[in-house]
Amino acid sequence: MTFYFSKGDFKESDVEDIAEEAVSVMADVRNHLKVKYTLEEAKETICYFDSTYRNKDGQKRSWCFWDEKKMYCISLDDFVHEYVHMISENNEDLVYHPSKLFSEGLAQYVSLNFYDGIATKQYTFFKEESVSKNSNASEHQIICNLLSDNGLAYNAKNYNKAFVAMLDKNHDVTKIDVNSDFYKYNIGQIFVDYCINQLGGLEKFISVYCDSMTIVDVYGMSVDELVINTCEYNTLLFYDKYNDNIKKIYYVE
Repeated sequence: MTFYFSKGDFKESDVEDIAEEAVSVMADVRNHLKVKYTLEEAKETICYFDSTYRNKDGQKRSWCFWDEKKMYCISLDDFVHEYVHMISENNEDLVYHPSKLFSEGLAQYVSLNFYDGIATKQYTFFKEESVSKNSNASEHQIICNLLSDNGLAYNAKNYNKAFVAMLDKNHDVTKIDVNSDFYKYNIGQIFVDYCINQLGGLEKFISVYCDSMTIVDVYGMSVDELVINTCEYNTLLFYDKYNDNIKKIYYVE
């Protein structure tokens, strides 16, 4: 991969060290996912680190154009997420490009778990993603209470799970617009987490990612049914009066 750094965002003296770390981060992600992303496929891939980047809709957000072999990261924090898109969408085993629930969910899952079990070392420039606090102060406090009451660390991964649980408890998030960012990213993260950690592991999930038509054969459920189970399981984790029922209902071979 060739890296380009905005002079307005980075010191020239740091660029070489950041690029060296990025190469190591990429190796960690590839070794974790074990997808067939070859050196030949990786040739001429480019990543721009530039906080001024705007997508075609004028939004300030990072983006991966996997078919053009280009990534735009408005911050180093977004690099893992976008790189997951690059290698998973260019996986030689891919039969169909999956829905955003799968693709954004996987990128979120790896990004939010990267520094807690995937990264092989402590990085200087690539840091754990910070919590994006709920703008509603009362909802933020409820989320913090859910984390504290369940002995969970205050981090982006757990914060999102608690946020989804809170909304599901009060509003039924399975009725959320499937084209919304909340569905693709927030529910996507817990969906992938559930499939990997409760339904057979990463390799099994990647096989469905590559050929989503096999989902009923592999998991015995449709996507919609899996999303319902995912949200119910996640909500039960936080509202502990139901916790005794979790193993009975959801831990299946």
